[in-house]
Amino acid sequence: MAVIAVVAMVFATLANAQVGTSIKTVYPTKDWVVSDFIVTDATFGAKAEPGFDNRPAFQAAIDAAYTNGGGVVYIPAGNYEFRSTQTATRTVRVRQGSEQRMKDFAYHYVLNLPSGVQLRGDWADPELNDGKVLGSILEVRVGKDAPNYNGTVESWWNDAQAGNALRTTYTSIADRFIDMNSGTGVTNLSVWYPEQDINDIKPYPWTLFQPSGDCATVENVTLVNAYNGFYSAPSELHYVLNSYITALHTGIEVHVCTDIGRIENVSINPKYWAHSGLPGAPSLEKVAGYTKANGTGFNMHRSDWEYVSNLSVSDYKTGMWVGREPGYDDTPNAQFYEIHIKNCETGMYVQAVNPYGLLISNATFGAEKDGKAVYFSNDFKTSVQFNGVDFTGPVVSDGSDGVISFEGCTFSHDGDYALTINNGNVLLTQSEFKKPAGHVLLGTDVNTLKSVNSGYKGKLEIKNDSKSANVEINSGKKYLVDLIPKNIVTDIQVHPKPPANNVLKVDLPRATGMNNEQPTEDISVPLQKALNEVKAAGGGTMYLPGGRYLVNSPIKIPSGVELRGTWDVQHHTQSGGVGIFTTYAGGADGEKGASLIQLAEGAGIRGLTLSQLNLATDGNSTENPRVTPFLIQGQGPDVYIVNVTVAGGDKGIDLASYNTSRHYVDYFAGVLARAGIWVGGGAEGGFIRNMQLNPHYGSRLPAGGQGYPKISLTRFVQSHCSALKFADIKHQTIFNNFVYGSFNGIHFLKDAITGKNPGEMTIVGHGSDGCSYSLFVEDADKKTKLIAINSELVNTRTAEPVRSYVLMGGEANTPNVHPDAQLILYNSAFWGSPTVGAIINNGTVRFQQANFQRSGAPGIDNRGGATHVYSSYFAQRMPGEAAGDNVYIKQHAASVSTELTNNYYISGPRESNAKSGKIYGSDIVPRK
Repeated sequence: MAVIAVVAMVFATLANAQVGTSIKTVYPTKDWVVSDFIVTDATFGAKAEPGFDNRPAFQAAIDAAYTNGGGVVYIPAGNYEFRSTQTATRTVRVRQGSEQRMKDFAYHYVLNLPSGVQLRGDWADPELNDGKVLGSILEVRVGKDAPNYNGTVESWWNDAQAGNALRTTYTSIADRFIDMNSGTGVTNLSVWYPEQDINDIKPYPWTLFQPSGDCATVENVTLVNAYNGFYSAPSELHYVLNSYITALHTGIEVHVCTDIGRIENVSINPKYWAHSGLPGAPSLEKVAGYTKANGTGFNMHRSDWEYVSNLSVSDYKTGMWVGREPGYDDTPNAQFYEIHIKNCETGMYVQAVNPYGLLISNATFGAEKDGKAVYFSNDFKTSVQFNGVDFTGPVVSDGSDGVISFEGCTFSHDGDYALTINNGNVLLTQSEFKKPAGHVLLGTDVNTLKSVNSGYKGKLEIKNDSKSANVEINSGKKYLVDLIPKNIVTDIQVHPKPPANNVLKVDLPRATGMNNEQPTEDISVPLQKALNEVKAAGGGTMYLPGGRYLVNSPIKIPSGVELRGTWDVQHHTQSGGVGIFTTYAGGADGEKGASLIQLAEGAGIRGLTLSQLNLATDGNSTENPRVTPFLIQGQGPDVYIVNVTVAGGDKGIDLASYNTSRHYVDYFAGVLARAGIWVGGGAEGGFIRNMQLNPHYGSRLPAGGQGYPKISLTRFVQSHCSALKFADIKHQTIFNNFVYGSFNGIHFLKDAITGKNPGEMTIVGHGSDGCSYSLFVEDADKKTKLIAINSELVNTRTAEPVRSYVLMGGEANTPNVHPDAQLILYNSAFWGSPTVGAIINNGTVRFQQANFQRSGAPGIDNRGGATHVYSSYFAQRMPGEAAGDNVYIKQHAASVSTELTNNYYISGPRESNAKSGKIYGSDIVPRK
């Protein structure tokens, strides 16, 4: 394929600035392509020609980007061959008897992406092009049958998440095609192994390899016929999205991820090789025959809180495998949303899960004939929750203990039984079996089966071979619940970008290099002038090349203009790139002053890092950080903030002071002292996605420091920050957001501008960790209906005397929360160190499937509302008398009622009831 000519953007001083255009691509893109480093430029010399080895040219462009402060290395459409490798070593802490030593192991790689560099091509979505693989194609012609294609070595390491406990594990020293270090990205390209033969499959090294560090992103990538696809270990914050994989052995493998990894909109299927249209592509029948006999789609070992959504796996031996780390017992917890697995021998194989469990919602698991939709091995003994899941094929558990729960699920099977349970405990709530018989087989050691309104036309058929299982079957309209909502839109249909492809890059004063220098010259005035120039040209992108800039006065990004840094992907402070530093604190108006960066209607900001230099200086400290206005403020509809990180600030994004309907925020990350993202003002139709707040964004700095202040705010934010606030908004999408350390993790309240309460909202995949109150509804009227799916709400020991997963209303019988206001939590996990699990002061709260791994005392404290608890697992043992607060459920005299239906209590149903007859449900009905 011929290389497509590109149009360079203008690089100029402000005095002679001219507006150019973005790089021209063959295929459509979600944003305008901007790059300083094009591999085919004469400086680097890449060629889309047969027989030419592009490794040196690509690496030269990558190294140039790194040296210049990071950025995007662009690959025009064409086929680029790679015929040689480079050699590196990895130093591993190995065992020698009871002693340890450091030993170097050599491995081969083709390309190495250092921190701050992204490799981007011109990509055609195969699903929109009849399966054809088009655009920028990297041809790997090296590594065939490599002996070290997946090499590991037994090693030692200290686990910082477990008090530096000494672990034995296996460290990968494998060869790889692209080494992805901290803060790197591979986007908009395809990788193909032309010499792979379906009739004589040979192993190749991993295609994409994250060896350590934070923030490796794979987006819009097609792996045509990889042997092994993407590997991450040990690492944090990987993000694989909008990608297609045919992997002959393993599609994605994750080990020891200690901060949120994300996998979103990924399809793993043999068809991408078969339908690629590339030379030698075999038939789908042949590729599927091989992957069904040998392949695993997604292999997840220890991951602390993985977000997996819209993952599709078809025609593999194992669709998804979940279990322990090799060498020791650490296991994952995760939430899965819209997972679709079909035509696999085993849809999901669950070896083991940590006590916080798996949350699986709105999914499908399908097995081949004689296969299993889901299988639990003997090592399973904790919690897995299925909500709104359709099973085609049997679910079989050989687990040794734990609780498997199903709510609103369907079962279709061709074998003897839809559910075969050989141990542990099972909850079935309002689940449908498609056949009149063969529903449930209980093995010898089953402890409990509880069912409500489940079966075929209301009748559940059970073969009970257990020795002494407690079996409770209940049905009736009084137990009917509203099932989990389906078809929730989780992302915008058209990604926001300026209406015009104009690009202006201006050479403004900045600090550069891997040193600790801060910028000294304020660029606020010339930056504003440049933004206005772009507006005058009809809109477009104002691009800042790598470096640190000082902006000490507010700027306003005009309508139709985007302020953009070097990042096309999410990133961490430690990854460098473009930084905007400031000491602005609101001027004479202080906290009420103008925001540093203001977005006019239709304006956006993308791909940079913000740092408040004076947060803990001049009389302020980490115990009392400086109070400032919000760093970013939306001032009209259609504003957007994408891939923006805050290395330290007081307040993040204000979308509450103006009506910012159709706002879009995706991957806003960092550490904020008092506020993360606040939304209101009557906005309608906005998206808040993938927020990632964690104090380590203030303490993990890039190479050389690069002028960023090191700041630790954990204790402060746990007592003062509201990470997410939602007031008067409608039709809001709140998806896969996470906060570690906040007083209120997610907070719903009356709007300060319109005076209205929150309306109807659906929240998918929210995580609050290390918070005092993980979810707080302060104000709500009779029209308020908050639906939360796959919530993980965690309290840790903070300075606060009361800590709770859920706080509904600020005080008992508060008038600020209407009795008819609703909070419905589908498929939740709660753990940590709460003093009280949930405090219900007014309104109606429904827990429809929850894992109370730590319940608090009491677990649910109903002080003034109506509470309904279904399909839930109270896992914390409570010794002693069931009285006072030493109970799972406490009903106060001022409360309305508490329903307990189809739950499992490790210490039996313990309750304290000050209102006789108002605790009711199937768990209260005398056993027959």
